Amino acid sequence: MSSAEQDGVPNPPTMTAATAKPKTNSYYYWHGHEKERAKVGDVAPMPTPHLVAKDDAVTVAVPVVPTLSVSKYSWCDGDKFVSVYIDTGVPAGGALEDSSIESSFTSRTLTVAFSTTDAAGKARAKSFSLHLHKRIDAERCSSKVKPKTQEILVRLAKKAPSVWLELEGKPGSRDTDDDSAAEDDAGSLEKEAGNTGTAQE
Repeated sequence: MSSAEQDGVPNPPTMTAATAKPKTNSYYYWHGHEKERAKVGDVAPMPTPHLVAKDDAVTVAVPVVPTLSVSKYSWCDGDKFVSVYIDTGVPAGGALEDSSIESSFTSRTLTVAFSTTDAAGKARAKSFSLHLHKRIDAERCSSKVKPKTQEILVRLAKKAPSVWLELEGKPGSRDTDDDSAAEDDAGSLEKEAGNTGTAQE
């Protein structure tokens, strides 16, 4: 019995060949034999890569073009239509893109959106909108480009034949007395014509 055992302190275990540390660095030994260890099930197999998405088209971020408000225009009153000439403000050497013109009408509003390009090819989005003084027939309104002046001509069909002294009205305003009276007269004339036609039959 050794003196250490007599003192009550156990002897440290002796290293066997199985527990002996390999002479080479254990890190490189461990990571240098993945394939051999994978065959015997020592480590988890490497995951198989899967294609998540493939997009051949390169996505290019298109900068947002600010919309400029157009306020310069002129107009002319007619019997059944009101003509509005919108100044597009095309710069020298620029052009107005006909395909970009989008017009929308309601009974009391007019909105025209379009875009122009300058000599350098830079596009500018523009918009023109008005709240009208009197009501229009939205289905019969139209717009087109005048090539010589590069203006947009908008033809507003009157809801009822009357004289327009003003084009622009205030949002939420009602029809003027003249407009309402003209519509009432037009409605009464249609009724009288219908009654006359019935009587003749």
